[in-house]
This record gives sequence, structure tokens and C-alpha cells, in this order.
Amino acid sequence: MSEIIDGQSATLTFGGELVGNVYQYQFFNGSPTVIRHQSLSAPAREYLPAQPDYGTATLQLYRNHADPGQQRMALSQATRKVESCVLTLDDGTTLSFDAFCEAIPLIGGKQTGQTINRSTARIRITGIISTA
Repeated sequence: MSEIIDGQSATLTFGGELVGNVYQYQFFNGSPTVIRHQSLSAPAREYLPAQPDYGTATLQLYRNHADPGQQRMALSQATRKVESCVLTLDDGTTLSFDAFCEAIPLIGGKQTGQTINRSTARIRITGIISTA
């Protein structure tokens, strides 16, 4: 396993390919649609959760066009293809879900005289999350 964040060994595969050079991530930041329900005799409105929406995943990464996982993400964006993803956490927990890449932009700059290319990639999660 390669590091996804310093000191951790969590990994993400996208379409079966390990996504490399990720230094920070945020997953499952969606929220369910809320159904408003109010009977005529109710003293106040009531709200119920609808189907879950797991939202998006945001990956901060060092952009590497030769990385198979990053290539697969870019291809998903270009072809609008949904791919199978697996997030494996440090403790061995695996979370499986389907997703597609919404964006994988290129951000350039210099750091201590070296050119660096970064990206804030956005992956849209679709469907249910399976845990193993």
C-alpha cells in the first residue's frame, strides 16, 4: 500500500487502479434530501430524511499524469463513466462505492525552486456505500 496521507496507509482505488500522491482527503460530505411533512392538525412542521446522498469526495493530490489512478479519474471525467471505488482505511475497514470524477484540475507553482503540480480532485459518489 502506498501512503495517502503522511503517516497513514489508507488507500483509494478508482476503477481498480490505486490513486497515488494523495496527501489529504475528505469523503462522504453529502446529506439526505429532507421531506417536509405537516398534517393540517400538527402544531409544527415535521421533517423526515429521504434517501441518503453521500455527496462528493475531495482529494488533494500532487498531480502526476503517469499515475494509473489519476489517469483513470481523468478518463472518467472525459467519458462521463461511473467507476467502482474502494477506500481502505488504516484499520483495514473497506468502503466500496460507485463514483465518477467531476473535476481533476491542474494547479501549478514553485516550492523551494522546484515546479510542483497539484490538484483538488472532486469525485461524485453515486448509490450506496458498502462496508467490509
